[in-house]
Amino acid sequence: MLILYEQVCNVDILTKEYLKVKFRDYYKNGIEIPKKLKMREWAFVEIEALPNFIMKRHISFSDEDELKSFIINRVPLHIYYSSAYYSNPSSERMDEKRWNCADLIFDIDADHLPKKSLLEAKRRVIRLYDILTSEFGCEDVDIFFSGHRGYHIHVYDDEFLKLNSQERREIVDYLNLSDFNFSEKLPFSRQSERILKCMARAIKKAKNDGLRDLFPEMRKRSVERMNSMIDELITSMIRNYSFSNFPKKAEDGLKRIFYKCRDALKIYVDAPVTADVRRLIRAPGSLHGKTGLRVCKISRDEINEFSPMRDAVVFGDEKVKIRVMRKVKVKMKDEVYKLNSGKAKVPEYLAIYLMCKGICLYGW
Repeated sequence: MLILYEQVCNVDILTKEYLKVKFRDYYKNGIEIPKKLKMREWAFVEIEALPNFIMKRHISFSDEDELKSFIINRVPLHIYYSSAYYSNPSSERMDEKRWNCADLIFDIDADHLPKKSLLEAKRRVIRLYDILTSEFGCEDVDIFFSGHRGYHIHVYDDEFLKLNSQERREIVDYLNLSDFNFSEKLPFSRQSERILKCMARAIKKAKNDGLRDLFPEMRKRSVERMNSMIDELITSMIRNYSFSNFPKKAEDGLKRIFYKCRDALKIYVDAPVTADVRRLIRAPGSLHGKTGLRVCKISRDEINEFSPMRDAVVFGDEKVKIRVMRKVKVKMKDEVYKLNSGKAKVPEYLAIYLMCKGICLYGW
């Protein structure tokens, strides 16, 4: 129950100063330090730039203390680092940075999915994680909530770090089942196996009374005959990766089930993010400047119960005076807030969220 708005107001000095104080307090505890800190390029968007988005990049740090000191002194609104490892990360010319390798990054954004929801994004990221670990053999993998509308997966296994852009695009094609079409005999692959299992579940669910709806082109008697042997047909389909034992007139129905399963099993990752071997990615443990939510690492076991608007909230409950610029409805920390334009007193975490969204200003 989250209604999102684009920024609708200019951000005044008091609001910026309030955000700086709160963000600085948070960053006093530091952020998660990535592997090979010295080889990363860093980039920052400062609070003073609001409501504009002005990035300062080509920055590097020699150690964790230097990074922390920079963040505390500058108090950025957004923090990024490169997926790439460079010999000269602070060089302003890309060809002089001397690229070594790069983490394999996946970005699943709720806004890019057929069902535009964080819950759907979570389902897709779970499926992606399982495919990466079971089918690609990835072992060093982290899942992160992006702090806004999606999730990131970082792969650090050595054999993936040297992949070029084209090789990374081929992984994306594998995940989104590009050009994977219906045929009487499917290739022996994990992709086929996933689709066939999905089809088997759909057909078994429709067994008896619902089978006619899946195969409306077939005569009633033919459907009844097929129904009497449906378990054997499904077993043969999965074992042989083939639909040849089904009646010929069942082909149209099988095609519909196939493509419905294929679409349901597609992993909609942001292809340019994965293919980009010099990508700047949001720093884990940092705050997302459009929400004030934390970029959280989540284990595979935790993700089912993870709720972004509850578990990524880092600020307190102290009441804050704000001026709301327009009507808004937000659910945070399991509470629903309905605010009209004008003066209001709300918990600190909600105030910061609305300020970052550009929906309110600090103070009366």
